[in-house]
Amino acid sequence: MRAGPFLAAFLLAGLTVSAPGAELYGRPLRGLSPVPIAQLQRKAADYDGRTVRVKGEVRSERGTFHLVDGDASLRVTMRDADSALPSDANGASATAEGVFRATGPGGAPGLEATGLELTR
Repeated sequence: MRAGPFLAAFLLAGLTVSAPGAELYGRPLRGLSPVPIAQLQRKAADYDGRTVRVKGEVRSERGTFHLVDGDASLRVTMRDADSALPSDANGASATAEGVFRATGPGGAPGLEATGLELTR
């Protein structure tokens, strides 16, 4: 058995996927397949506690951040307090990965993000 292809596959599996020119907050994203925010809301119990990837436009209101995708919105908090999003992130595109909670802060669904990429 040759170790070369196996070793190469193992090393590639550990690589992270980052968008060119994106600002990274928290940990690098792992490249999970995105789940639409509307689907998370419809099937919140199915996704509760699972690590997911979401995409949307950042909306900031009174210090809280939401990702908006069409009519669906999801509150995002950063797991690491040192990874807070900048106050001028409003309107930027973002991709976040983290643990989805069917009942987040304030009782609504939310994402506790471990990493977020911001593209302006």
